[in-house]
Amino acid sequence: MSLAEDRPITAVASGGYDIHLPENARELLAALPQRMLDELDKVVNPEAIVPETLRRLFPPAYPTDASADDAYTRLMRRDLLDHHRESLLVLRNSATAQHLDMSELERWLGAISSLRLMFGSLLGITEDEHDVAPDDPLYSEWICYHFLSYLQEAIISVLAEELPDPIPDNQVELPGDPWGEPLGGLRWDGTPMPEVDHDG
Repeated sequence: MSLAEDRPITAVASGGYDIHLPENARELLAALPQRMLDELDKVVNPEAIVPETLRRLFPPAYPTDASADDAYTRLMRRDLLDHHRESLLVLRNSATAQHLDMSELERWLGAISSLRLMFGSLLGITEDEHDVAPDDPLYSEWICYHFLSYLQEAIISVLAEELPDPIPDNQVELPGDPWGEPLGGLRWDGTPMPEVDHDG
C-alpha cells in the first residue's frame, strides 16, 4: 500500500487535524474494526477464556492470585469491552472523514493501538526483524500490522508536536518520589535535575 502523503495527519491552526489518506487506506480502516469487534463479542461473558489474539488487551491484573484476578475480571471486563468498542466504532464510522477533532483522533489512536496489538499477537511479533514474502499465508496480516504501526506513529507524532516545550530553569518543587530519582536525572518536564551543593 502506498500512501500519497508524507504526513498522513496534520494539525490545523484553527483546531483539529486534517487526514490525508488514499481511498484504499480508508477502506482498510473502515473494515478492520469489525474483525476485532467480532472477537470482542466472544469474551462478553466474564467466564469466557480470552483468545491469544486479545490477551494483551485484557492482561491479568493479579497474575499470581487466580481468585483476585477472577474477581477483577467479573468487575471490569464489561468496562474494558465498552472502552475498546467505543474507539473501534469511532474509527470505523469516521474512516472517510477529512477532518477530526482532538477527541476523535484520540479514539483513532486507541483503536489503532488495539488493532496493532491484535495483529502483533496473531503474527507472534518479536523484536527480531522479520522478512515477509508475498507468498506468506499471513502476508495480508503483515501488511495490516505495518500500516497500523505507521499510522500509530504518525498520530503520536502530531499529538506530541502540540505538547508545550520544557520550561528552562523551572524551579517547581514536586513531592518526594518514593520510587527514587527520576530516570536519567530528569525532572518531570524533561529538563536536567539541578545539581545540589551538599557543601552549602
